[in-house]
Amino acid sequence: MPRFPRSILRAGPLLALALAASPAAGNEGGGGGAASVVSIAELRVPIFDGGRFSGTLRIQTALDYADPAQGASAAAHAPMFRDAVLSAGLEFARLHVSAFTPIDAALLSRTLTDAARTVDPHVRKVLILDVSARQ
Repeated sequence: MPRFPRSILRAGPLLALALAASPAAGNEGGGGGAASVVSIAELRVPIFDGGRFSGTLRIQTALDYADPAQGASAAAHAPMFRDAVLSAGLEFARLHVSAFTPIDAALLSRTLTDAARTVDPHVRKVLILDVSARQ
């Protein structure tokens, strides 16, 4: 698992917001228009190691849509998004997280994106705004 300095992990939320707010963010894949970012409430997922509770994985995420109209409808599906992302977060924590090792935010984003697309296939990506594992 790659290790990143804490300063890079702390700068991640700012980078994600800057990319989402940039004019080029809505032009991925040649499509035009502005992107839409919809925040999801913070998730707290238990971390188990050897069958014992060893910490909590805290995840702050946002859904990235290419089209603002599609992003506007996301609020109506918020409970289903939270359920899908929470379920994927539990599985990710079980397989890939320890309270003492760095978290692979890229893998977490891909995992949560796949889960969010089961609710709405128009989700371009799940942005990880903040992630931490605490004992």
